[in-house]
Amino acid sequence: MKKWIVMLAMLSLLTACAQTPEPESAELTELPAATSESAEPEGTSVPVQTAEPTATPEPTATPAPTPSATPAATPAPTPAPTPEPTAAPTAEPAPAQTGMSYGAVPFDLVAGTEQWWSIDSSDSAYWAVQENINALRAAGGLAPLTMDGGLSAAADARCESFVAGGPFDHSGMTTRSEICAAGPLGSASAVCTGWQGSPAHYANIMESSFTSMGVGCWFCQTAEGQYTYWVVTFN
Repeated sequence: MKKWIVMLAMLSLLTACAQTPEPESAELTELPAATSESAEPEGTSVPVQTAEPTATPEPTATPAPTPSATPAATPAPTPAPTPEPTAAPTAEPAPAQTGMSYGAVPFDLVAGTEQWWSIDSSDSAYWAVQENINALRAAGGLAPLTMDGGLSAAADARCESFVAGGPFDHSGMTTRSEICAAGPLGSASAVCTGWQGSPAHYANIMESSFTSMGVGCWFCQTAEGQYTYWVVTFN
């Protein structure tokens, strides 16, 4: 069963912050100062010189390179907390149809809403219409009709046009044939009994060339009473 109200859902955006990688510290190695020593080889005699000895200049030490300061590591920015994703609101599922007779329109589920609702393949009334029509065809020696989703969509659209105030006749028919009903017809059995008692509608049900069908029903319950539109389409 469907209620024709559209719900919108908002999705929130997720943000993420990139981290700046920390640079590795470079290691600097000091070079040792160069040294010079005058060493006489062992076991070698040095002749005596008469002249004043020339002083050996002191070796000049090679200055050690001045190490450059190791750059301090740049701290990585603290990422902002990622917000939790907000779940989109979901429509509350319709309550199960418990304690309701098979094939009945579920008026008690929509009591007090004063909104138009429609049945679909999750409602027993949808399938009960097919069973009632095929029972009539079987009694007349005809093959059963299969349920067709496209024909059901067309039947549903026809009911919607009636609810919107369109003419209650066959001028807007989009399929090969159709039968319609309106009134406080609260079950598949009630509407099919009404069609069986009408020669023109019964003739459509018993058309031997038809092989498939679709079902649509829109209903409403107000303080004044219960209302339904039914359409069965054929091909």
